[in-house]
Amino acid sequence: MSNILSRQGIYQKPGRHSALPYFLLIFIFFINCFPVVFAAPDAMIVKVGTYENEPKIFTSPEGRPSGMFIDIIEYIAKKEGWNLEYVPGTWSEGLQRLARGEIDFMPDVAYTAQRAKIFDFHKTPVMSSWFQAYARKGSGIQSLLDLKEKRIALLDQSVQQEAFIRFSEGFGLNTSLITVPDYKTMFEIVAQGKADAAITNQFYGIMHARKYGLVDTAVVFEPSSLFFATAKGTNKQLLNTIDRHLAKMKTDSQSIYYQTMKRWTSEQVGFRFPLWLKIFGLVVSIILLISIGGSIILKRQVNARTYQLRLSEKKYREIFDNSSMGIYQSTPDGRYINVNPALAHIFGYETPAAMIAGIKDIQNEVYVDPAERLKLMSLFAGGKTVRGFPLEYKRRDGSHFWISLHGKAVYDEEGKISHYEGTIEDITERKLAEIERVNQREKLEELVDVRTAELADAMKKAREADRLKSAFLATMSHELRTPLNSIIGFTGILAQKLAGPLNDEQIKQLGMVSSSARHLLELINDVLDISKIEAGQATVIFEKFNLPASIEKIVKTVLPLAEKKNLKINVAININPETIESDQRRVEQILLNLLNNAIKFTEKGSVSVKCEEAGEKIIISVVDTGIGIKDEDMGKLFNAFQQIDSGITRRYEGTGLGLSICKKLGELLGGEITVTSTWGKGSTFSFVLPRQKTPPGSAQ
Repeated sequence: MSNILSRQGIYQKPGRHSALPYFLLIFIFFINCFPVVFAAPDAMIVKVGTYENEPKIFTSPEGRPSGMFIDIIEYIAKKEGWNLEYVPGTWSEGLQRLARGEIDFMPDVAYTAQRAKIFDFHKTPVMSSWFQAYARKGSGIQSLLDLKEKRIALLDQSVQQEAFIRFSEGFGLNTSLITVPDYKTMFEIVAQGKADAAITNQFYGIMHARKYGLVDTAVVFEPSSLFFATAKGTNKQLLNTIDRHLAKMKTDSQSIYYQTMKRWTSEQVGFRFPLWLKIFGLVVSIILLISIGGSIILKRQVNARTYQLRLSEKKYREIFDNSSMGIYQSTPDGRYINVNPALAHIFGYETPAAMIAGIKDIQNEVYVDPAERLKLMSLFAGGKTVRGFPLEYKRRDGSHFWISLHGKAVYDEEGKISHYEGTIEDITERKLAEIERVNQREKLEELVDVRTAELADAMKKAREADRLKSAFLATMSHELRTPLNSIIGFTGILAQKLAGPLNDEQIKQLGMVSSSARHLLELINDVLDISKIEAGQATVIFEKFNLPASIEKIVKTVLPLAEKKNLKINVAININPETIESDQRRVEQILLNLLNNAIKFTEKGSVSVKCEEAGEKIIISVVDTGIGIKDEDMGKLFNAFQQIDSGITRRYEGTGLGLSICKKLGELLGGEITVTSTWGKGSTFSFVLPRQKTPPGSAQ
C-alpha cells in the first residue's frame, strides 16, 4: 500500500499558509516506517501465493512481497477494498495449493491448454515473456544444438520445463534434466558447475545472470503470456475484476501498470539505502517529479518500453531469419502468413515472399494426401501440441519431399484459434533412406526365402544320402563279418595244431593274423551298430532283468585286462529292488565299453564301478585314475570316428566309435551319459538309466 502511494504520488498546490506539505511528509514517514494495512471490518480476504522469481514476484530484504505482480494486485486490492494475505512457498507448492483451493490467486502463471483444464485465467494478459538459456562464460553454448548431452537446470512443474523437453526431444539433444524448486538454486548450481545451463524467463535472467557469472545465449524459445490464475470454477468474479482494471491501466500511459514495468525492467539496484535516506529521497523525488512534469516521465516510459520491444523484436527476427529449421505461422484455413527463409527453401521457393504469394491453399497445392491435412487440423483443434508429425509435400517443381512438423494452435482472447505456429524440419534424405532400407529388407527376405528353400532341399537330400550310407554300411558289415569269423575260426584251429605240427614262427604269424582279424571284426561290429542307429534300424527290447548280476558279469569279462596292467577293480552296488526294466544286452554293451575305455587309459591305480539310486533313475558310474581329459577336448568325446588328439593317446588303439555308440544307445534306452574329468587325475563316466521303460529322448 505504501509502495502504491509513493509511486502514484499525492499532489495539491499549497496556498500561502497551507500546512499540507508538512502533513504530507508526516503521512509518508508514518506509512514507510509502519507499513500496516488498515482494512475495513468487512473487507474481503484474498489469499495470494508467492514464490521467488525477481523481478516479477519475490520477497524483499524487509520481508515483504514485492515485484511487478505484487504492485499490480496491491493497486487493484486497494481500489476494490480487498485485504491481501500472502502465502509464500516454492513454485510447485503454489500450484498445488491453488489446485486444492488453499489460495485464491497464483501470480505469474503462463497459459497452456493443459493448465486450462485445472485453472481459470483472466482474458487480458499481465505481460509477455519468453524463455532463454544462460550458461557460464566460455562454456561454448551458443545455439540450441550446443545443448546436446548437457545438464540442463529447469524450474520444477514450469512451462519452460515442458517446452524444453519438447524441443529437446524434437532435436534429439539427449539432455540430462535437473529440476529445482526456485531460480536462485538454478543459477547457483550452474555457477558451481553442477549443471551446464539454466532455462529461465528473460526478466529473471537480465537481473541476476551477471551476479552469478552467467551470460545469455542465443537459445530463445516459447514466447508466452502471463496471468493471475485461480482454481477451476472458482473466483470468476475476481478474474473479471482483474481484467477490468488491467484493460483500464493499459490504456493509460501514466497508470501504475506502466510505472511498475518501468521500475522493474529498467532499474538495477546496487545496494540498499537506510530507511531515513529512503524517506528523504522520496520527498525529494516527489518535488522533482512535480517540477519536471508528467510529460517527461511519459516520454521516458514510452522510450524505454519501445527500446525493449525493439530489442526483443530484433532478437526474435535474427532467430527467425537465421534458423536452419523452417519456422511458420498459418491461419486456421491453411494459409501461410509468415515463413522464414529456411522454410521457403524447403518448399522450393527463393524467398519467403514468393512462397506466401505462390501458395494460396496448402490443401489443394501442397499436400500429397489431403487426408493428412485433416488429421493435422483435428490435432490442433483438440488443443494438442503436435510433435514430429510426418507429412509428404510437393515442391513448386512437382517433386515430392517429406517434413517433420512441430506446432501448436494459438488462441485469441475469446478462446478461439487465431493462428498456428511452429517449426518444420526437412527429413527427405532420412525418409528416402528408410524407403531404401525397406526395399532392401524385402529383397533380402525374398532372397532368404529362396536360400531357405534351397537349403531345405539340400538338407533333405543330405539326410537321404546319409540314410542310404548307413544302410549300405549295415549291409556291407554283415557281408564282411562272415569271412572274418571264418578267418578267426580257421586260425584258431591251425594254432591248436589240429591240422598238423607248426613251428614257433608259424604260431607267431597265426597269432598276428588272429589278432588283426579280431580288431577288424570289432571295428565292423561298431560300424554296424552306429549305422543301424543312424539308419533307424536299431531296436531295443525292454524286459526285466537283474542289474547287479549283469554288472558282475561284465566286471569278470574285463578282469583279465585289468590284472594284466596290475589294476584293481572295485564294485559298489546299492539299489533296491535289484531288477530294472530295460534292454539287458544294450546296458551290458554300454557298461563293457565304458570299462574297456577306463582300463585302456589307466596305467596305475584302480577302476571303480558304482551303482546307486536317484529317485526313479539308476546311475552307473565308472571311475578311473587314468590320464583324464583336457577341458578343450571334452567336446570331441562323443563324435563318431574321432579320438582325442594328444600325444599320449596315440599309443592306444581304438575305432573312435565306442563312446558315440554308448551315447546313442543310452538315448534309445531313455537315458543319458555324462562325464567329468581332471587332466592327469582321472575321469568319471556316468550312465543315467530309468528304472522303468521310458520312450527314447525323454531323459531329463
